[in-house]
Amino acid sequence: MTHPSNQPALLLIGHGTDDPAGLEEYHRMATLVGERLGIVVQPCFLELADPPISQAIDDCVRAGFRQIVALPLLLGAAGHQKNDIPVALNQARMRHPNLDIRYGSPLGVQYALVRAMAERIETTYAATSARIPRNRTALALIGRGSSDPDSNADVARMARLLWEGRGFGWVEYGFFSITRPDVAAIIRHCIALGAEQIIVAPYLLFTGRILQRMTSQVESARKEHPALPILMAEHLGLHEGVLAAILQRYDEALHGVAAVNCDLCKYRQVMPGFEDDHGRLQKSDHHHGLRGVHHHDAPALDTILPPRYRNGKPVSVAPMSAAPLVYDDEGRVAWDRVWGGDDPNNPFCELALAGGPPHRGTLLEPVSPEAVAADPEGYARVVAELARGLRMVTGLPVVTGNTPGWVGLVCESEAMALWLLRAIVVENVSVRREGCTLFLPAGPDFRLDGEIKNVVTAVAKTYHYWKEHVQG
Repeated sequence: MTHPSNQPALLLIGHGTDDPAGLEEYHRMATLVGERLGIVVQPCFLELADPPISQAIDDCVRAGFRQIVALPLLLGAAGHQKNDIPVALNQARMRHPNLDIRYGSPLGVQYALVRAMAERIETTYAATSARIPRNRTALALIGRGSSDPDSNADVARMARLLWEGRGFGWVEYGFFSITRPDVAAIIRHCIALGAEQIIVAPYLLFTGRILQRMTSQVESARKEHPALPILMAEHLGLHEGVLAAILQRYDEALHGVAAVNCDLCKYRQVMPGFEDDHGRLQKSDHHHGLRGVHHHDAPALDTILPPRYRNGKPVSVAPMSAAPLVYDDEGRVAWDRVWGGDDPNNPFCELALAGGPPHRGTLLEPVSPEAVAADPEGYARVVAELARGLRMVTGLPVVTGNTPGWVGLVCESEAMALWLLRAIVVENVSVRREGCTLFLPAGPDFRLDGEIKNVVTAVAKTYHYWKEHVQG
C-alpha cells in the first residue's frame, strides 16, 4: 500500500469466492476503480478470500490513513450489508478511535446498472440466429437470492425497469437459491405465457461458483425444453456501468449523502414471515464481519452495552416504573431534570443503567403522512416539544419538517448514530438513520406523558450511555 495523501482510502468490500476467475475479475475492477479515482483502493472480503475486513482496515491505519470510505460491493441490502459489515466497522472504530470511517450504501438499483444489464441482454438478443421478434421473447432475470425481502425486492425492481420501453414480451425474475421462484420455475412460467424464446440474464457482479451453477441450471432447462431457444446473457462483470455505480456510491459516502433503506428493512419494520427478525440487534460471526478479529484486539460486547443488553439475554417487555414529569417555573417540562440519581452532575446515569420507556410491550412508530395532514397544528405542537426535549437531554441539533412523522437528531458521527440506533431499537422506539442523522417517530396525537416522554426517555438513556460509558 502506497503512502497516503490527504485523500481517503477506499475499502472495497466484496463477498468473496474461492473461484480464481472470480477473484481475478474482482481485483481487476478494484484496479479500475483506483485508476479512475486516483486513490488507494484496499480490497477485502467477507468470506472465502483474504484479507478480511478487519485486517484491511488495520493495514490502512498502519499505512497512515486517517479516513476510510467503506463500500459494500453488493447488489442488494441484506444481512451482510446490514449486520456483518457494520459490526466489523464498529469493531474497527473501537480499535482505532481516531479513524474516520464512512460507510456507503450497496450498489442497489442504479441507472448505470440498469443500462449495463440492458446492454448485456441486447448483445445476447442481437447474436441469436432464430430471429424471433422481441414481443415473443421473454427475459428471465435471475438474482442470487436472499433471506431478506428488501434485497429480493431489488431484483423485482430491476426486472421491471428492464421491461419498460424495450419491447420484450415479458420480463420475469427468479433466484438461484434461498428463495423462490428458482430458474426452472421461471423458465416453465415463461413458456406457459407463450414465450418462443427466453434470455436468461444473471444478475451477478462477478463470475464464480454461483454463475457456474446457474449455468448448469440453464443447461438442465434446455434439455427439458429442447425445442425452445434458451439463451444466457453475460453477467455484469467489468461493464462500465458497474464502475459508474461504484463511483456514484463512493461520492455519496464521501460527501455524507449515502442513506440506508431502513423503511423496508426487516430489522426495523414488521415484515410478514420475518417477524422474528424485527428489532434484532446487529451481530455477526467469525466467518463474516468478525473474521480476522481476535478477542484481545477489541472490547467484548459486554464492556460497551448497558447491563440490560448484555450476554444475548432477551430484553424484558414488562413496563418499567416511570419517573414523574418535572416542570419549570414557566410550566414547561424540564426534561433535563426528570431523571434523578445519586450524582447531581449525572442525572441520567440511573436511567441509563436501569430505566427505560414505560411502553416496552409495543413498538412506538411514526404516524402516516395522512394523519399529519389531518391535524397540522397538533403535529406542530408535538414536534416542537420533542425537539425541545431532545435538545435539552443531548445538546445536539434537531431537524424538523423533512419527512412527515419523523423528527431528526443530528449525531456527532456516524459511529454514534449507528450505536444509538441499535440501542434505541431495543427500547422499542422506531428509529431510522440517514448518515449521521437519526429520525425518531412523531404524531399529532402523541401525549406529553406518553409517547413524547417515551421518545425523550429512550434518547436520554442511550445518549448518556454512549457519552459516559462507551466513549468514556
